[in-house]
Amino acid sequence: MDLLIFSVILFIVCIAASIIGVFLLFLMQNKKRQNVVFFILACWALYISYLNASTLPIDHIGQQLLGWLFGFVAAIALLLRYAGKTEVRYPVSNVMVALSTVFSVLCLFLLAR
Repeated sequence: MDLLIFSVILFIVCIAASIIGVFLLFLMQNKKRQNVVFFILACWALYISYLNASTLPIDHIGQQLLGWLFGFVAAIALLLRYAGKTEVRYPVSNVMVALSTVFSVLCLFLLAR
């Protein structure tokens, strides 16, 4: 019973951290702080994607690939943000990381058994 309560609390913390990170990403006006939040949120999305893929049984290949797909979107957003040349890269990478984070958490919630 204690492990179940711990898992629920951990999942609530994951959801809260994701929501706070996404809101901070879009509400901050300072570019340096926004870059820090962006990097932390991208790493968070990659970690949640890793949890999605590693906690599923080995015979759920499609669901594991779906979990890794959202992490791949966060990795592409990191590359776009730090290797891109135009100013369009900032809002596009912000949206990509936000979607990756939200869908990774939803995938973790919906696919967890």
